[in-house]
Amino acid sequence: MLENSIWYKYNGEKSIRATLADFYGCPTAMISNNEVELYNILKRNMTKRELKVYVLEVAGFDDEAIKKEMGLDDKTLEKLKHTSNRKMRQDKIRQTVKTAEQEDELETADEDE
Repeated sequence: MLENSIWYKYNGEKSIRATLADFYGCPTAMISNNEVELYNILKRNMTKRELKVYVLEVAGFDDEAIKKEMGLDDKTLEKLKHTSNRKMRQDKIRQTVKTAEQEDELETADEDE
């Protein structure tokens, strides 16, 4: 599923799970191991442009490369970087990323019964 995503296009080798664990400063074990669900959480909580800026930043693109890739000016890029980072720091995304694993475990337990 992630083969067609912008994440895979720019970060093919880097896992979303490890990236989010680094961003939130927590062990990888606290983050869901379902990469597709993690990507969907980011898509639900960010605009397409904010998500792309975040993905490009994670991929190691500098500001000039991001502006060229997305056709942005300085002011728009700074605004998108600010809002994407602000949204990533919100408890809503942090808790969703961490509880996604617990929901997966509960669904698996229900199926076992």
